[in-house]
Amino acid sequence: MIDRVLSSLNVRAGERSQVLLMLLAGFFMGIFVATFQNTADSLFLNRMSQHLNKAFLASGLLGIIATGTFSFFQSRVKFINLAIAGISFIVFQVSAFYLLFEFGDPAWEPYLLFYIYILTGPSNIVLLLIFWGVFGRLFNFKQSKRIIGWIDTGQLIAIMISFFLIPLTASFIPETQDYLVLSNISILASLVCFIYIGRKYRLIKNDPRDEDISVRAETKLRKILGNRYILLLSLFLVISMVTFVLSQYSFQNLLNQQFSSARELTDFLAYFYGTTYALSLFLQLVVNDRLLSTYGIRTSLLALPIIVGTMAVGAVVMGLVYGFSVAGAGSSFAFFFVMVAVMRLFNGSLRESLESPIFKLLFVPLDARQRFSIQTKVEGSFNETGRFLAGLLIFAFSAVSAFKIIWIPAIIAVVVLVYILLTTKLYAGYRNKIREKLEAREGDQQKLDLGQGQVISKLERLVMDDQSGRAIFSFKLLEKLEPGRIAGWISSLVKHQVEEVREFAQQRLNELKGLSVSESYIIKTTSNFVADGRNTMARAELISFVESGGEITKTRLRKLSRSTVAKDRQYAAELLLHSGSEENISFLIELLADPEPLVRKTAIQTAVKRFNNEVVYALIENLAHPSFSAPSMDALVYIGEKAVPVLESAFYRSGQPTNILIRIIQAMGRIGTTRAQDLLWNKIDYPDKVVVSQVLLALGNAGFKAGLAQISRIKYAIESDIGDIAWNLNALESIQIGETPELEQALKWEIQNDIQHMYMLLAMLYETQSIQIVKENIDSGTAEGTAFAIELLDIFLSEQMKQRVIPVLDDVSNGEKVNRLDVFYPRVPLHDQLALKF
Repeated sequence: MIDRVLSSLNVRAGERSQVLLMLLAGFFMGIFVATFQNTADSLFLNRMSQHLNKAFLASGLLGIIATGTFSFFQSRVKFINLAIAGISFIVFQVSAFYLLFEFGDPAWEPYLLFYIYILTGPSNIVLLLIFWGVFGRLFNFKQSKRIIGWIDTGQLIAIMISFFLIPLTASFIPETQDYLVLSNISILASLVCFIYIGRKYRLIKNDPRDEDISVRAETKLRKILGNRYILLLSLFLVISMVTFVLSQYSFQNLLNQQFSSARELTDFLAYFYGTTYALSLFLQLVVNDRLLSTYGIRTSLLALPIIVGTMAVGAVVMGLVYGFSVAGAGSSFAFFFVMVAVMRLFNGSLRESLESPIFKLLFVPLDARQRFSIQTKVEGSFNETGRFLAGLLIFAFSAVSAFKIIWIPAIIAVVVLVYILLTTKLYAGYRNKIREKLEAREGDQQKLDLGQGQVISKLERLVMDDQSGRAIFSFKLLEKLEPGRIAGWISSLVKHQVEEVREFAQQRLNELKGLSVSESYIIKTTSNFVADGRNTMARAELISFVESGGEITKTRLRKLSRSTVAKDRQYAAELLLHSGSEENISFLIELLADPEPLVRKTAIQTAVKRFNNEVVYALIENLAHPSFSAPSMDALVYIGEKAVPVLESAFYRSGQPTNILIRIIQAMGRIGTTRAQDLLWNKIDYPDKVVVSQVLLALGNAGFKAGLAQISRIKYAIESDIGDIAWNLNALESIQIGETPELEQALKWEIQNDIQHMYMLLAMLYETQSIQIVKENIDSGTAEGTAFAIELLDIFLSEQMKQRVIPVLDDVSNGEKVNRLDVFYPRVPLHDQLALKF
C-alpha cells in the first residue's frame, strides 16, 4: 500500500526509505509546532496581552540571535550534528518550561509566559532550517525538484490534525500548559528520525571541513549582501515577514476583545490555525502546480501580496464603516474582526503553501558550493530581521498615544506596494541569474577550448622537431584534434629537414588528394634514371609541353580521359586540376560520369577547383549515387555561393526524384549563405512533407533566424512536432510494455528525433546560444543540468510555447507528459493496432 502511494507520487525505488523518514520526521515536527504554538499563544494572550508589542520586538531579536548562532555553527560542525544539537536544545527548553510551570515559584510565571511566547517564532524557523537543510543534503537536486512540492505534507497534516484535536482533548488535558508534554514527546520522536538518517545515509556537503576556504570567505554576510540578487532575496524575505507579523499582531490584538475565557481562546486558536493549515494543504495539493505551470513563478509570488493587500484595504473600510473596537462598535465590531482574521488566514496559508516553496527555488541559480550557506543565512537571519523590524514598527506606533488598531491594516496596505515592487525586481533578477548560470557552462567550455588551443600550439611547434618520430606523432595528434587544418600542417612537413618526415608527408598528401597514380606518369630526372614504360614521353609531346609553358594539351587530356585503362582516366582527372583552359572542362564532365569509382571520385575532387555550371549540374547528378553522394555534397558546399543558383534550378527540374531534392536542400543548408537561406524558405510550402521537413532542418543548420513574417510558420511547425510527440507518448502508454520491444524502441527513437527537430526550430525563433545551452544541459542527464534548462525555457519562451515545450522536455513520466499536453492535443484511446500514426 505504501509502495503504491509512493509510486503515484513519482518516488523511485532507491528513495523510498529516505522519503518515509523525512515524512515521519516532518509529521512529529508538525505535532510539536501545533501544540507548542497553541499553548504559548493561548497562555500569553489570555494573561499578558498588554505586552504584545514588546513581545513581538523581543521575538524578532531572539530570532536574530538564534538564526545567527545556527549559521555560525553550520560553517564549523557537521550539519546533521548541528541539527541533532538544535533539536536537543529545544527539548531541554520545553522540559524546563513545563517543570517550572508545575513546580517553580508562581512569581516566575509572567517571565515564563513572555519567554515561551517569544520562543515560538525562533524555534519554528530553526526547525524549518533543520528540516530543509537535511532534505537538501539527503537528496540531489533532481530528486529534490521531483518531491519538494509534497515532502513537507506529513508536517502539514500533523499540524492540521493536532490543531483540530486540541479542542476535542479538553476533557483529557484540562490545563493548557499540559500540552507541553505532548510537544516534548513529538519533538523527541522527530529527533530519533534525524539521528537514524545521520547514521544510515550519507548526506551531501554535510561536513563544512570539506568546504573550500574560499567558499566560506565568499559566503560571509557582508560579502553576499554585495550581490544584488542575494540582496533582493533578503529584502523580499524581510518585507514578507514584516507583512506577516503585522497581520499576526492585528489579529492577536483583537482576540481578547472577542474571547474572554482562556479555554475559549485556546479552542478558537486551535480551530483557526487548523483551518489555516488545512487551506495551506489544499492549496499545495490542488492549486500550486496548476498555478505555477499556467502562470509561472512571478504571478505565483504576486498572489500573496495582492490578496493580503486587498484584505487589508477591506479591513480598513470595514473598520471605518462599522467600527474597530467592541467598546465603540458593539456587535458590528465582528465585521472588522472577521476581515482581519481572513487577512491573517490567507497570509499564513499562502506564505506556507505557495511563497515558501517557490522562494526556495529562487536559490537555484546560485553557485552550488555556496547555496546551502547562503540559503541558511537568508532564510534564517533575514527572516528574523523582518520579524524584528515589524516588532520595532509595532512598538514605535503603539507608543503613540493616538494609536488605533485600524492603523495596522493601513500600514499593511502600504507595505504591500513595496512587496509587489520587490517581487517584480526579484523575478527579473532571477531570470538574469538563471541565464548567467547556464551561460557559465558555455564559459567552462570556452576555457576547455582555450586549453585545447594551447595544446595545438605546442604540437605545431613539435611538428618541426628534429626527431622524426616526435614530428610524425605530433602530426597524427593534430590530425585528430583539428582535421580541417591538415593541409597546412602537411605543407610544413613537406619542408621538413628530415627525409623520413618528408616522405611521410608526401605519402599522406597523396592519400588525401588522390595523386598516388600520378607517380607512374611523372618524368624522373635523377642520376639513376631508367626509361620505364609510362614515365617517358614522345619527343613531340615533350616539345609541345615545354612550348605551352607547362600547360597540358587538349590532345593529351582527350587521349587519357578516353583511354580504356582506368588509371589513365584517373590521371586525366588529376591533370585537369592543373589545367587552366576552359575548353578542357568538357573532359571533366565526362569523367564525373565515369563508371570506375576511383576515377569519378578523383574527378569530383578536381571539380572543387575547376568548375562551371555544367560541372555543378554533373555534381548534382552524382548526389543520387550512394557511393558518390557524400563527396559530391562536400564539393558543392566547397564551391559555395556560386553553386546556389544551379542547385535552385536543379531543384525545380522536372521529374527530379525526392532523394535528389533532399540532397539539394541539404547542400544549400550547408552552404548557408543569405541567398541560400532565402531560397530554402521559399520551399517551406512545398507539397511534399518530407521535403518540407528537410527544408526546416537545413534552415536550422544554416543558422536561419525567423523574421516577423516567418515566426507563425515556424511556431506551427513546432506545434506539429509536439503533436507527433504527444501521439507517440500516448502510444507508448497504450501498448503492452515488454510485448512489442521493437515497436517501443521505434516510438522512443521517433520521439527523440522529433525533440531534436524541435530544438532546431526553436533556435530559429530564439537566441541560438540559449537553445544550445538548454539542449546540452538536458542531454547531459545531470540533476542540475535538466533543472536549469527547464528554468531557462520558463524565462525566455512565450507563455503559449512554454505550455507545450516544457512538458516534453521536463523530467516527468510519460503519463504525466501526456496529461499536461492533453489540453492542446486531446488524447485518443489507442490499442495495439492503433498505436502507430499513419
